[in-house]
Amino acid sequence: MSKLSTGFNQEKIQSMNRTLLLNLLRKEGVCSRAHLASISQLKQATITYLINDFMKWNIVKETGLISGNKGRRSIGITINDQNYGVLAVRLARKNYSVGIFNLSGKVVELIRTDIPSDSTPEQVLSSIIEQGHKLIASMPDRKILLAGMALPGPYSFKKGRIQLMTGVAGWDEIDIKMQMEEQFQIPALIEQDANCGALAQFWYTDIPMQDELLVYIAVGQGIGAGIISNGEIVHGAIGAAGEIGHTTINFNGPKCSCGNTGCLETYCSSIVFTNKVNQAFHPTPAFSFKDAWALMQSKNPTVIDIYKDICDKLSIGIINIINSLNPSIIVIGDELCHVDPDLMLAQINKNVKEKILPGISEETTICTSFIGSGNDSIVHGAAVLAIKELFSNPPKYLDKLSI
Repeated sequence: MSKLSTGFNQEKIQSMNRTLLLNLLRKEGVCSRAHLASISQLKQATITYLINDFMKWNIVKETGLISGNKGRRSIGITINDQNYGVLAVRLARKNYSVGIFNLSGKVVELIRTDIPSDSTPEQVLSSIIEQGHKLIASMPDRKILLAGMALPGPYSFKKGRIQLMTGVAGWDEIDIKMQMEEQFQIPALIEQDANCGALAQFWYTDIPMQDELLVYIAVGQGIGAGIISNGEIVHGAIGAAGEIGHTTINFNGPKCSCGNTGCLETYCSSIVFTNKVNQAFHPTPAFSFKDAWALMQSKNPTVIDIYKDICDKLSIGIINIINSLNPSIIVIGDELCHVDPDLMLAQINKNVKEKILPGISEETTICTSFIGSGNDSIVHGAAVLAIKELFSNPPKYLDKLSI
């Protein structure tokens, strides 16, 4: 093996070890170096070397004495959540969210803003950037190192642009990554929104899933799926894997803006739910999604029937995913799921049990988001996108900083 190959392998191993230790620290909260060595299976000398680097960069700090094995006292260490942060952005069709997260992946501040119906993509992006600058300026003692951004799919990594945002024209003409990096002067990582949702499920749960095939279904203003295999996002050739919203569930269905007919997301999304509730009641002014949600909470039987029917349509897409990918875990999330996660899960499980072979359905776990009802998995995933990059290569982002 050449010296170049050896050096590359050592660098890769060191990056993996850094990521491993920082993730363990994030999950443990506070622990000793000896405990880290035990749970990581790394040598004590490696632990000492890496922790010294982390403390030099100020991303890890000592907390004082803690109780260890057999009553021994050890110095505790933990992620330093005070000095640094990442900017997280989620763009949806009708709103956007901008937040600051600490290095443990916890929200420092998060603001969600509705998008006026007559806004152009340029105006929306300008508003997102303005909101990001305001948040960063409000935290002068916290250095923002990277930005993570979740976009509706399909998003092309090759072109760096949204290929299509259903019902909203013009986003395919904007290089969002370039503008984010120019405006904030930090690296920006861009990912399809459902992939961010999947990443968040993998990151925030204590359930071991390294060897699992996980599919996250984002049931929001559109429909998408994020796929995690062996801990990594499955992107496809250009980054458009998992676009189940544009799979056909009815050959004779309505024409979709993608060019297909009978697309799944024309039958089940938060926009479809709101439209159907408006068609049922003909209110003036028209109901918003929040209004339709409120009717659901009041147990209105008409709205409940609409919601159940949408869940049944969604089940068709999920059944297709099970038969195509044979995932071990399917996680359902985003705003339509938040309306009534228990009812949605019950409808989907009933349909899957009826229409999938028992030997397959019994080995498929279907659940709602690990992030918790009402929380936005996707904006959390945008933050994770940036934190993961930092954890894999701290010197790239921290060596030149003066603390």
